[in-house]
Amino acid sequence: MHLFPGRDIIKALNPDVRFCIMTSILLAILLSGIATPASDAVDRVLEAPKRVLLVKDYKWASGGMGRPAIMKEITLQNVGKYDYENISIEVDLYTKNDIPLGSLRGTIHDILPHGSEKTFYNLKFGIMSAELQNTIARVAGADLIEKGTPAQAKDLIQVKGWEWTGGQYGTEGVLKSITLVNRSSDNWKDIKIRVDFLGIPGAKVGVRGFTSRAVIHDLLPANAERTYTNINVGFRHPDARSVDISVMSAKPISEKELKVKMAKKEGKKAVKKKKKKSTAPGDGTAAPGEEGGTIPESEQDLSLSERYKQKLAQERGEIPATPEPGTESVKDAMTGEGGEDTTASGTEEGEEVVEEEGEEEYEYEEEVPLPSEDIVVEDLKWGGGVTGTIGKISEITLNNLSDITYAKIELRVEFFSFKEETPMFSNKTTIYDVLPAKGRKTFKNIDAGYLNAIPQEIRVEVINAVPFGQ
Repeated sequence: MHLFPGRDIIKALNPDVRFCIMTSILLAILLSGIATPASDAVDRVLEAPKRVLLVKDYKWASGGMGRPAIMKEITLQNVGKYDYENISIEVDLYTKNDIPLGSLRGTIHDILPHGSEKTFYNLKFGIMSAELQNTIARVAGADLIEKGTPAQAKDLIQVKGWEWTGGQYGTEGVLKSITLVNRSSDNWKDIKIRVDFLGIPGAKVGVRGFTSRAVIHDLLPANAERTYTNINVGFRHPDARSVDISVMSAKPISEKELKVKMAKKEGKKAVKKKKKKSTAPGDGTAAPGEEGGTIPESEQDLSLSERYKQKLAQERGEIPATPEPGTESVKDAMTGEGGEDTTASGTEEGEEVVEEEGEEEYEYEEEVPLPSEDIVVEDLKWGGGVTGTIGKISEITLNNLSDITYAKIELRVEFFSFKEETPMFSNKTTIYDVLPAKGRKTFKNIDAGYLNAIPQEIRVEVINAVPFGQ
């Protein structure tokens, strides 16, 4: 007895017929393999948006025949495996006796991540053709977000809670505290928040209070929860009945920038992990005479440029802030005459071996462009100028502490009145030259912009630069 009785039948056929049958079988097997979708694709077909996106609750702000149909808020839950956006909401209208009156449709142009629940506000459905009596809202469709699509900060940063400083609506709004949770592996800064003051003013049908925006100029590390204080969000609208706060956007930053800025906030240094080198010995932004109101006697005979150079040396710890009697003079400390060379320490120029305890907390490995920290202003000579002309920086020495070669170095030049220590004005200028990696270079005759007045003090800081070749 044969297990495959059809085999004898095939053998009895004409060889040509037999060949055609075998070929057809093989072709059918091949086509079935091609036509069979991958398991992931099957899941996506089975996961229809209207089945996995659930309407949990909703409230109307206004509606009625001939009036705008505005849904005050709607809460959706995504119980599926994927993220969706551009969610279409369909609302069926009924009388009190459940007689159909038609339907409305609106779209939420936002993202609802998988496994999350989110409330959306002020959804518009156009003009209603019937009185608002009974309604049933459901999800009619949505766009699937493919895996790998870049996520936005507003979807990755969650507002956990907030507290006002006090005062009533109609006054200045200051958040005593606001707590944000970063659910991503990205670091963020300059987090822009949106404050929706919810309520309906008097007879203005469909208007929902007022929206305010503010930027939290701080850092939010990856997978972290942080609380920020004293955030001014502007005017608190008097018609508001409640408030909702959400994140609108934020700027992603590298691990290097995060570590450098975190270190500065705590008065420490951030160092490159491999070589233990300081990347932020000073940003060269402070001006001489900043802490006091008069020029010390030891500095009376120094020019503006020499005082600037002395201040930079003090910030780097090369000379004491106030020379003690019997120690080297300010000029000797700056020029190196009459004492040991402060750079002859066995390390490369511009580098410092870090030995302080606790600084390992701010070690980083990546070498990414961060011009404002990588480039240090080490020396400056003011070329002068008169009111109504273009000021000149006769010489400026920049030290590049990074492994990146920079070009198009953008500087901010701030001008001050020394006696009052008050800012006068500021200009921007660009050095269209190359600053080598791990190099120090002096640039000459740099335009400092139009002079509105004659300054007594100046400050220069690097605000941007472009890696050479980009």
